[in-house]
Formats: sequence, structure tokens, C-alpha cells
Amino acid sequence: MSATLKAGGTETAIEGRGNGPIDAFVDALKNAGIAAIEVLDYREHALTGGANAQAAAYVEARTADGRILFGIGVDKSIVDASLRAVTSAAARARLN
Repeated sequence: MSATLKAGGTETAIEGRGNGPIDAFVDALKNAGIAAIEVLDYREHALTGGANAQAAAYVEARTADGRILFGIGVDKSIVDASLRAVTSAAARARLN
């Protein structure tokens, strides 16, 4: 996976490998030195019905020092919602 993260007007390109988009994104965050987390649980569901439904994704993650964190993401694409949830958990890992 290749992704570009944007924060505070700065863009950072990251790359990672994994057996799916979440695993590859977590690997990319670790490789870039942004956050070292392990996803313990993942859930998703639709917030609305129909073709333009919004999806919500939730992750439970553990940091290298054993802290448990949660992240949530919402998007029309379940993949994008999932990556937003991982980003949310990674941000919490960096703040605490």
C-alpha cells in the first residue's frame, strides 16, 4: 500500500505491506515511524441505507507499551472508513 498523509499542511508519503488494506496501512505507519500499533479488533456497519450509505469502522488497537486505544472512521467507502479508524487510533497513540 502507498498512501499520503496530510497534517498541518505537510504531506508524508508512506508505504507498507500486509494481507489486506488495514494490515498494510498499519505496516506503513510503523515503517514511517508514525505509530507502532497492533489492531486487535475491527468492526464495521452501515450508518444509512441505499447506494450512498455511509460506513462506520471501529478499531481496537494496542501500542508497543501495551496501551489499548480505539479509533473510529466514517466514509462512503468501507476501506476508507477503515483506514480513517486506524488513523484515529494511531493519532491517539502519538498523543498519549
